[in-house]
Amino acid sequence: MTNISYYYPVEGKRFLDEVQDDAYARSPLHGDAWVEMDSRIPVLSIPNEVQTMSSFQTSSSKSENSMLLSGIWRMKGSEPADHGDPAPATGWFGRKAKPSEGMRDRWYDPDHDRSDWLEVKVPTTVQQALVDLELMADPHWNTNTIDELEQNGTPQETPLWFRRTRVECREWWFATALEVPETWEGRRLSLTFDGIDYSGTVFLNGVSLGHHQGMFGGPVHDITELVQWNEVNVLVVRIDPAPQSWNGLMKPSPGFGWHYGHLISLGIWKDVWVTVQPDIALLDPYLVTMSCTSDEALLQLEFTTESSLTERTSLTIEGLIRLKTEKSSRDDWRNPTSAVQSTADERGSRVDTSFIFSIEVPRGRSKFSTVFKLSRPNLWWPSGYGEQPIYELILRSASGSCEHKDADIDGLSRESAPESLLGSVGGYADTKPVNVSEIRTSFAIRTLEMRPMTEAVPETDYRWQFVINGESMFIKGANWCWPDVMLTQKEGQIERLLELARRGHVQMLRAWGGGLVESDEFYDLCDQKGIMVYQEFPLCWGPPDAPVTDLGVIDRQTALSVKRLRNHPSLIMWGGGNENGAHGGADEGLFLVGKRCREFDPSRPFHRTDPWGGSAHNWNVYHGGEPLEEAVVAMPSVFYGEFGIPSQTNISSCLRYMPEEALSSFPPTEESRGWKAHFHQFSLKDVIKVMRYASYGPIQSWEDYIIYSQTAQGDAIRLVADVQRAGTGKDKSGFWYYKFTDCFPGHSWAVIDYYGTAKLSYYRAKQASRPQNAFITAGKLEGWLAGEVFRADLHLVNDSRETLSNVTVRVTMFSSQLTEWMTWNYPGLTVSPGRVYPIASLEKLLPEASAIQPFLAAVTLHSEDGRRLSDHWYWYNAQPKTAELLAFEQEHRHHSNEYSDHEAAHAFMLYGELPNAPMRELPSTTLEWYVQSADKDEKGRTGGTIVIHNSGMVPAIRVIIHHFPDDWSCYLDDNDFGLLPGEQRHIAYESGFEIRLDKLSVSAWNAPEVTLRTQP
Repeated sequence: MTNISYYYPVEGKRFLDEVQDDAYARSPLHGDAWVEMDSRIPVLSIPNEVQTMSSFQTSSSKSENSMLLSGIWRMKGSEPADHGDPAPATGWFGRKAKPSEGMRDRWYDPDHDRSDWLEVKVPTTVQQALVDLELMADPHWNTNTIDELEQNGTPQETPLWFRRTRVECREWWFATALEVPETWEGRRLSLTFDGIDYSGTVFLNGVSLGHHQGMFGGPVHDITELVQWNEVNVLVVRIDPAPQSWNGLMKPSPGFGWHYGHLISLGIWKDVWVTVQPDIALLDPYLVTMSCTSDEALLQLEFTTESSLTERTSLTIEGLIRLKTEKSSRDDWRNPTSAVQSTADERGSRVDTSFIFSIEVPRGRSKFSTVFKLSRPNLWWPSGYGEQPIYELILRSASGSCEHKDADIDGLSRESAPESLLGSVGGYADTKPVNVSEIRTSFAIRTLEMRPMTEAVPETDYRWQFVINGESMFIKGANWCWPDVMLTQKEGQIERLLELARRGHVQMLRAWGGGLVESDEFYDLCDQKGIMVYQEFPLCWGPPDAPVTDLGVIDRQTALSVKRLRNHPSLIMWGGGNENGAHGGADEGLFLVGKRCREFDPSRPFHRTDPWGGSAHNWNVYHGGEPLEEAVVAMPSVFYGEFGIPSQTNISSCLRYMPEEALSSFPPTEESRGWKAHFHQFSLKDVIKVMRYASYGPIQSWEDYIIYSQTAQGDAIRLVADVQRAGTGKDKSGFWYYKFTDCFPGHSWAVIDYYGTAKLSYYRAKQASRPQNAFITAGKLEGWLAGEVFRADLHLVNDSRETLSNVTVRVTMFSSQLTEWMTWNYPGLTVSPGRVYPIASLEKLLPEASAIQPFLAAVTLHSEDGRRLSDHWYWYNAQPKTAELLAFEQEHRHHSNEYSDHEAAHAFMLYGELPNAPMRELPSTTLEWYVQSADKDEKGRTGGTIVIHNSGMVPAIRVIIHHFPDDWSCYLDDNDFGLLPGEQRHIAYESGFEIRLDKLSVSAWNAPEVTLRTQP
């Protein structure tokens, strides 16, 4: 699709997008000859006009032509091969190489006795299978991970967190038996692995099919000649030991030890299939919306044919495009006798389009392209901007058979042709049926354009303005980490996490380059929920050039991934990986990924990495130890790709990975091995680095640290979100806070923990990301002095497609006695879609010191009819640090922000002896509350509102609902907010079947905790 692009040229300027594309177009770099060949196949435009059809009949279902091999397999570990020293060693000198136990004893032989092998369920990782069988200690629990690394980790000379466990150092063998249906005899068969982690060799009936590397698809083998009919076939897979380093591999990196959750997954982690191959396969459909109006969408379709026939073949292709609904589920299409008729939506528009065209298919691979129109399309919009209608494309041969086209044989007529050619070459063979596969894919109607920001630097910056369906959007998003280091996917887990993201106003997820190329389920759900995705490939911190990085693996894995995902409307952008700085060599790995992304999916941008081309990651906060507001102001960016600080999980989650008695001991020490196993690099520095931003009072218990660290995490996310949103439509285009989810339980940057439980910081991030929001930005949070003029800028932003009209913004400042200092009222405001309105610069002369320790500001936005659209409570001078502590923090910045045993103990003492907790010593108020439940639905789910009333004479600061159920069916609309005197708030909730709310309580930082009351 050379005519497809996501950007338009700007006269006299080239941006980084064009610079990259020019370099890709000139470069012959490749890693795999087959992928390179595929990229060079010319696309043949179908010249005949596509004709519409009145009905469409589907062919047989996929299940008749494929066999799923997932299920019960056998598994056994083997001592690994010894590659000798130096490797590979022949024994002429040094240590001679030796094969692994499994290879030596021929575990791949069909007749090998596997009665002592473990019974496991594939897909799985080795680690999850062993945990399920209680043969490996649960790595999540207490000290289990650190125990294994201390006692058995190798090499012993490396730091503890970089050692490899016993499981990671072994070969692992999987085996299963299969019988192929007799009806398939005479057909071509393929064996397909959707995911082997990370590398290994496949054997069928004792014959090696070859070695494979790469966990995001493959291998695919032709097994036609190896299958035994009317007999049991034996499939064996040998999984290699874990690689020593992630560098240059497309594999999640945190488990290698630099982060937390030390576990390098191994196994057959996705499904395995045997499939009947057709004579002609229809492959790799790719649909792009060229243009769209309310009346008509212009679509371009590209697809590939792969023919095993020697003859050129004429095919008539039928296609159907239909809107997917509950009534038109995929199963409805598996009835071969059902005809699909055109239907209409509520507007009377045609939502089913049938069409037909003819092509000539030669032997081997060919690519075809056609353009057609779809009347009255239903546009796909990101969450908060509209609906998410999904279409389905079905493409198949008109009748499942065709006639070979007449052709000359070197100028010979049929009468003069040798008999040996008759019946074997097109034009001379008798007509015979030809089996052609059917393909299906989901897609949506939406356009994507990237525009340069007003201050974009030519040649250096990417285009950062996202434009969806012609609407410029400010991106409010988060970094996504895959949810389990063991690659285990619990039923409903992805749905839970993405639903929390949608409800949390997360419009885009950065599928972080330390994790996975995400699954079909992930993308299907993002499509349905309107959550956009920036998908990075898992390449971090400068993959080396070849041969350290295997460009063949990179080439194959990239091509497979792009073709698998490119029809998803939620996929907005590709990326080469995480934090890959300027390369010291040729940058072959990232360059090749970019080249393939742009060749196989020209409709989307490719960013070499993030940060790059104008974006920023701000780790001067936390890692560098710089004050939050100073670090943010010092690093302005058009797009913030990473920012934030970690926090501790809720008590309920702590008890799922730590024994209860561990919660009674604070602070942690070097002997707190269970806690350290759930910290970054098993180090106390993780907690100390957070405390400098969480000093709201003496930190003397885990309860203190949990509430303060989650508060600091939320405040950090809000501060950057506010700064970025203040530039909406001008010099800022968005942010992804770091991060939304995590792969391991423990102290983490995630606002949703490993168990799917929301921290308080989730709600602060949600509040900061409301589509229509009023907020203030000030120069600092701490250090305001008596007699100083407090200055803050007041903003009103409208991230929607509708004009925000006649709204009222109110700002009230409160002293440390919670008396009102100043009120600003701005009624009758109007903001255009996608714009920010700078309302005013506020100023207030600060009074005596006793009145500003702390002081607060409440900002509210109300609609014309009085509905609350947003509210924020800001606090200043809230952290009472001593001069000694400030000096200590100043000494420990950047490379000095590391702590020996003695320094760690001193740090915990300083933070534990803070003189007071100003935010928790404000004048008190009282809260009253009750639950107003709704009726249950047909699935037993219920909902309602939690009604909270501030019955006192002063504001309630940080009203928190405690003990809301962690069950995945439960959702709370808001938490951690402020209430003015006399104000009442209705907080919506949802809960699942038989979930009780009898443990709920409500408190504020200046109001005592109150237990549940019944409805009055």
